[in-house]
Amino acid sequence: MSKLKKLSYVSLAGITALSVGSCGKYEDGPGISLLTKKSRVAGNWNIKSIGTLVYPANYSVNLEFEKSGSATFTYSYGGYSETYAGSWDFASDKENLILNIDGDVQTFEIKRLTNKEIWLDDDITSVDGDIWKLEAK
Repeated sequence: MSKLKKLSYVSLAGITALSVGSCGKYEDGPGISLLTKKSRVAGNWNIKSIGTLVYPANYSVNLEFEKSGSATFTYSYGGYSETYAGSWDFASDKENLILNIDGDVQTFEIKRLTNKEIWLDDDITSVDGDIWKLEAK
């Protein structure tokens, strides 16, 4: 067997192993991702909607997640802006995200986690069970 063929088989086996280890954890996907869960969460996110509440274009609600575990929640409307600091982490199974903003701790079930979208279900700590839809900023 040629070295090139062996390298192809080894590469294919490595990709398959990475893919199998990353697939299907969240209800709404993705099925496969080569990025770690922490890498997909880390970043700056616009909260587009919470349940049926859709924020208008002139109203900005953002969550920023650092890989270190710190988090920042910012909202602004017109000339007014407010920012709160906190932290985030996964529950041990990485199916839930724990968010602590300014001492208010909330646990979300992760429904979708890509590098462009996060869907979080607040049903765990809220009676209304709204889905928070976040898009990468």
